[in-house]
Amino acid sequence: MNKLTTLLTLSIFLLAFSGCGDDEENEPDNSRAGFLASKVDELGEIDLGDFTIPSSYDIDGTFAPGAYNGQRRRLAQLQEIVDSSRNEPIFWDLRAALENENRDQFISADAQGNSDIRTKIDELNFDNGDTSVADRFAELADSLTMSSQANYTVTASNGVAGMITTGDRKRHVSAKGLEYIQLLEKGLYGAVFYDQMVDDYLRPTQAGADNEKGNNESAVGDEYSTIGTDRQHRFDEVFGYLGANPETYPNSSNTSNGDGQFIANYTFDFSDETEDAYGINLAEKLMDAFIFGRSVLKAGEGFGPSNETTNEAYYEAARADIKLYTEAGIAAAAFHYLNDAIADVTDEDKLHHLSEALAFIYALSFNSEGKISATQVHDVLQELGWSSTDPSLGGVYEVNLWEVTDEQLQAAKDLLAQSYPGFGEIPF
Repeated sequence: MNKLTTLLTLSIFLLAFSGCGDDEENEPDNSRAGFLASKVDELGEIDLGDFTIPSSYDIDGTFAPGAYNGQRRRLAQLQEIVDSSRNEPIFWDLRAALENENRDQFISADAQGNSDIRTKIDELNFDNGDTSVADRFAELADSLTMSSQANYTVTASNGVAGMITTGDRKRHVSAKGLEYIQLLEKGLYGAVFYDQMVDDYLRPTQAGADNEKGNNESAVGDEYSTIGTDRQHRFDEVFGYLGANPETYPNSSNTSNGDGQFIANYTFDFSDETEDAYGINLAEKLMDAFIFGRSVLKAGEGFGPSNETTNEAYYEAARADIKLYTEAGIAAAAFHYLNDAIADVTDEDKLHHLSEALAFIYALSFNSEGKISATQVHDVLQELGWSSTDPSLGGVYEVNLWEVTDEQLQAAKDLLAQSYPGFGEIPF
């Protein structure tokens, strides 16, 4: 009989006795942490037969075969788009970059290939013939490109589009103070990466038990040699969108990003705060869930359906933890930037952080099973001036960021905290 890692068992033991000891002032307050409770931890003793759970997300060894090349390309593509926004003016057609027109839009080798961001934006809506979410992002990309070309010599002010300076960096903002690139980048965390992870590939018909090809080698034929079973491949694609280094994330010695990018980066950045407050490290729990879930699929694979022994209760626990801790990382980032905007002294810093806060809050709407619903997300955004009639990305254009008050920021925090108990009091 093989047990889950000693670390998991130890973490359950420590959480159960976190109230013991003389120095109670330094102990985390777990009284509000129920919504962050791990479903994998609740399983207790684990039996995966002869399968040994690895210490990393090892698709080249223990989990092999495995691949998530398309996800890596899209992360690299977004990185190249973000990096290009630091040039003044921008002469790259960013709408074309989102589409990867002619499959030749990118310079870096990691971004080149037969993948694009546009067709993955809120793909479930695309499947229904609805391209509105992608259309709004394309319009945002156009606005960024045109603003940089027309206004890169103009100093921005309320009602005047142009450049602001924060630290040593110049940034493009609209006449209403919106920093386009922040909404484009962080908004795509939601509409592509988060949506693909939790509302697409983690669906029962994808990585779950309702996948028609199942968790067996025979159903995928020759493809097994490169991607594994179909369920394993879908699960690997979820991991790909996280943006974590499979061998080293989370790297506790790295104080900036823990060996990740985008969602993985932000989840890591706020894990110390949740550990201090609740005894729960988001990045560690998220990575444990990914390793455990993939182990469940690898241990339970068969040559045909009759040979599969996948423990679906184990799988569902891993799935729940992945969804939970990914969402919590994005939510923590939203609180962080609301806090920053409240604390900011200069208008320029406030515009920058408020643009990021709006983007992260909007990103939270892309999870149909989340702690916060899309309707509740819209309610929070309205506190900051978002259109009351347009919950789409287009609603942001009614916000005048120059005029958002600290009272509005606090109201947004308070409303958001109803879905994430205690987050409003943590110094993210």
